[in-house]
Amino acid sequence: MQSPKTPSLRRERIGLLVLCASAAVAMSPAVGGGARDRSTALAAELAERGVAAAAGDVVWVDPPRGGLRPFGVDSRAVARGMRAGGERGEPTDLYLVDARLSPEGVLLDVSAIHNLTETSGADESRPVLRGEALAYVSRPLIEAASPTVHVLDLDGQALSGGADWSLVERLQQAVTSWQATGRLRGIGRRTFAIDLAQSEENGAEEPHPEEQGAEEPRAEEPRSRRGPDAGDVAVALEDDSAVVVRAGGREARLPVRGVDDAALPAWIRAEASEVARPGNLVTWAVDRVRLVIGDAAMQTVKAVAFTALDFVLRNKEAVTGDTGAEDIASDLGKSALDPPVRQTPIDPEIGWPPAPLDPWVTPPLPGEGQWNPQGGDAFVRQLDGLPPAFMTTFLRTDRSRKATRVYIALWDPRQVELHMMAGTVEPKGATGEAGPGLIPRTPEVMKRVVAASNAGFQAMHGEFGMMADGVMYLPPKPYAATVAVRRDGSTVFGSWSEDETVPEWMLSFRQNMTVMVEDEKWNPFGRTWWGGTPPGWADKTHTVRTGICLTRERFVAYFYGADVSPEALAQAMIQARCSYGIALDMNAGHSGLEFYRVAPSGELPPLGRPLQGEWETEGDVSGLSGYRFRGRRLIRGMGLMNFPRYIRREARDFFYMTLRHLLPGPALAPRAAPAEAGEGAWRTQGLPQHGFPYALAITEIRPDPARPDVRLRVLKVDPRTVTAAPLGEPGASPPAGAGATVAVFSDGAATPGAGQGEGSSIWHSAGSFSASPASPVRGAVRIATGALGSARAVAALGVNDEDGMLIYVERAAAGPSSAPDAALAPDASAPPPALVDPHPRDAKLLQDFLAGLGCSSRIYLSRPLSVALGGDTDLSGAAVHPPSGPRAVRLTRAEAPGAGRMFESTPIVPHSVWYPLQQKRVRYFKKPKKEETAGGDH
Repeated sequence: MQSPKTPSLRRERIGLLVLCASAAVAMSPAVGGGARDRSTALAAELAERGVAAAAGDVVWVDPPRGGLRPFGVDSRAVARGMRAGGERGEPTDLYLVDARLSPEGVLLDVSAIHNLTETSGADESRPVLRGEALAYVSRPLIEAASPTVHVLDLDGQALSGGADWSLVERLQQAVTSWQATGRLRGIGRRTFAIDLAQSEENGAEEPHPEEQGAEEPRAEEPRSRRGPDAGDVAVALEDDSAVVVRAGGREARLPVRGVDDAALPAWIRAEASEVARPGNLVTWAVDRVRLVIGDAAMQTVKAVAFTALDFVLRNKEAVTGDTGAEDIASDLGKSALDPPVRQTPIDPEIGWPPAPLDPWVTPPLPGEGQWNPQGGDAFVRQLDGLPPAFMTTFLRTDRSRKATRVYIALWDPRQVELHMMAGTVEPKGATGEAGPGLIPRTPEVMKRVVAASNAGFQAMHGEFGMMADGVMYLPPKPYAATVAVRRDGSTVFGSWSEDETVPEWMLSFRQNMTVMVEDEKWNPFGRTWWGGTPPGWADKTHTVRTGICLTRERFVAYFYGADVSPEALAQAMIQARCSYGIALDMNAGHSGLEFYRVAPSGELPPLGRPLQGEWETEGDVSGLSGYRFRGRRLIRGMGLMNFPRYIRREARDFFYMTLRHLLPGPALAPRAAPAEAGEGAWRTQGLPQHGFPYALAITEIRPDPARPDVRLRVLKVDPRTVTAAPLGEPGASPPAGAGATVAVFSDGAATPGAGQGEGSSIWHSAGSFSASPASPVRGAVRIATGALGSARAVAALGVNDEDGMLIYVERAAAGPSSAPDAALAPDASAPPPALVDPHPRDAKLLQDFLAGLGCSSRIYLSRPLSVALGGDTDLSGAAVHPPSGPRAVRLTRAEAPGAGRMFESTPIVPHSVWYPLQQKRVRYFKKPKKEETAGGDH
């Protein structure tokens, strides 16, 4: 029988144990040099562990909780500090510290330290804390970078957009978060970039006492080393759901969660907060192990493994005589390689497609080096009236391993525009700003997306520069191989000089190592390491390698080597006639190219067969309701890709390609029955194009079924292919340096007719047409002036909303047309356009016609324009004298966006010059002047 005193005795014993344990905790030695103040003690302990922090830069998330706690209290703190022993003025980071406190608040132990920021080119401010929300300012130390405001949710990271994640992907994300933060739920983050150029220069208020980020520079950090006006940015937390940002006299209150980018002020842009889906399980595991054993050890492991695999495969080929034909056929989705076919002839007017490539390994396999068009099918869109913009082929470029191969996707940059997108994780920006990792979710962009591919190395492997759409993530490195996008949309290649200034004309750039092939010559800078091996090892690793190049013909090519050495990849570039070739990312799972076709739901062309799931897919476009995509890998054997990869939000940076707006465009649907031969089809041949892309397209159509005798002549002009200038005196020649004449326009002395309403004009400037009553910008050239109303109009001009093309339409003389060109042939019996009698219904006809073509900007003319194509031919094809007078305007040929070289004056320098510059990790302080270093320590 149990004694009634037993429970009381048990409680007394437990109480005694608690008291003893508390006493033991109280008597246990405190860390941090025995300091009673926990912040001072933590700063001392961090110094012992390699982080230099001041006690005043420590913020405690969890305060002492008092009471009897037998084994101490787990607490979190955030400390602002720098690497102990670092260089003078080295930027600070924020560290999350897991600590144990005694009930009295004495620091007992530090169990873990996690760097929350890792910004190598920015200085973090002292953080502000409210509840589980933490805010700070990241001030850039590099030019062209914006200050950023960060708000962290210490309570965890929400997987927005991750509702369809698999259990494995959720576990991957949990492990990744645990490695980075010590928490399976991770830490939520919102980032806002501040555009100081749009902030007011004067009138900035004094920061509130609770605001941080606007403090004076530390003594060891000269202001000249800080980003321009970055100290003007301050941040405060009203509560754990709202952050107040002040910059340059302006103030914005932003919700921490659920920020609508459309509601942000113009001087703030928000970084995407959605977490990108984890990569393939194998590549993800490699990255996780890399963080444990270190990058050098991982490189050694990979080098040993790849060397062993190369030995096995090399000997297998020697025994079996494998040529790779079966594997190549499988990669291309075939049972066997097709027999050779006649190469698509080169169009002499546009020079596309180029000549086939010369095989390196003999005898060549069927189809090796022959271009195969990609476009106009269910997976790859083709521009109307033009040949496919993409071509593909394969080459074998390792004579000692004839089964290895490189696949090439070539595109015409006059038809295809290259874009760069920073991932949500890579490259790890020098200022803490990550990229959206998502192709813009607008119909204008998505409908024209045609492909996407991997870009360069992770930031840890060289910190090579990247800027995307004007946002700097990592600054350029001298002598680094660079592909860039000009603001006009052209793609350019070159080696960066020692001047780190980013040119004004540059919109985006991506770098990776030094140039691999220049002017069809291998490795001019004498590099010995191309990725995949530890420093000092001979780089003979055979693995997946990729590259991009500008060819001799000024086309752009992407290379995917399934199992190749650096030399084999470079040889493929040489065989492809590359004038400048760059090595991109490597290893299976990280590298690949995918084709896409995107359209509103129900508008994708029928496939007519089941999808081949191992390399084809179809689905809804996330973030763009009502749109679907169809995708296909470059090859079936593109291993370990998290397919489809780039059509979703991506953690690593990538390239994506869109089709440009080019003439001629889709044909106009005939409206009067029966349709005449060639009616509505755009004609480009025989017109004074003077180059490609085409500058002009012309057609005829009968727009009114009730009046089949009414015919409209329609002219389209691409604004990106022409330059406009007043004609000048009669018989005047184009100014020196002007291109060949495309057309001459004149509206004579036309003015808005009575009752037609207010007048307006069509203008040309900076490669675009626009409509406005007055000149829209300095230097704009007036093309024609007309009325905004359509009463009594016999001709009209409009600017297409989507592609910016100028569309001119006028009444043509009645007469049958029996061939595509018949309506456009000279007709001696036809009266001049000005003499065609207007019909009361013509005005409404012109208005509806231009509106149906997507022209919301329109002007109407009471008499047709005087048009001389090439300066000597009217729209009917008849010879004419060019218009003259003060209202005449000449359009001359301009070079349209395409591809070319840049930085051609950058010299080839020895290893001793470029290597130390590229080895420097991102600190990007201004280089000290000679007088500053004279007499100092060396």
